[in-house]
Amino acid sequence: MVRLIGAVLVAVGGTALGFQAAARLRSRVRALAEMSEGLALLERELELNAPPLSRLLAQGAARSQGPARALFQGSLRGLDNLDRERFPDLWQRLVGERNELPEEGQALLAPLGDTLGRYDGERQREALAAVRRRLEELSARLEADSRRQGRVYQALGLSGGAFLVILLL
Repeated sequence: MVRLIGAVLVAVGGTALGFQAAARLRSRVRALAEMSEGLALLERELELNAPPLSRLLAQGAARSQGPARALFQGSLRGLDNLDRERFPDLWQRLVGERNELPEEGQALLAPLGDTLGRYDGERQREALAAVRRRLEELSARLEADSRRQGRVYQALGLSGGAFLVILLL
């Protein structure tokens, strides 16, 4: 009886590992989509109002979700310390802290710190639009990979757990 319970637990554990790996892939796609939506919000604000950087970030933080909200809130808080850290450096550091984003997404976002708050509203909006489009392309590519690899991870977890059960029994 103990062997049977152990075998079931091993099978469930292997399956859970496969499903967890697939969920991590899906969460990266979701994080990219939330970041794209956040950039779209900033883009619309710049198009309609051209607010100063502090108000732009505050509005973005209030209306966005996930990593976009965290990035905008951190940037907004960092504006108080511009005497110690330049905004482009602050932005790049905060983008690097967004571990839920893939490295490719972080690399796309990092240069925005050089543009935000430095140029006129139209130039900032163009930069946001360009990065948003690239993030959307990356998200679409990762979503296709996630679907394909997610099924592979799930199947590997299930078959690995079953293989261990056979070995144990």
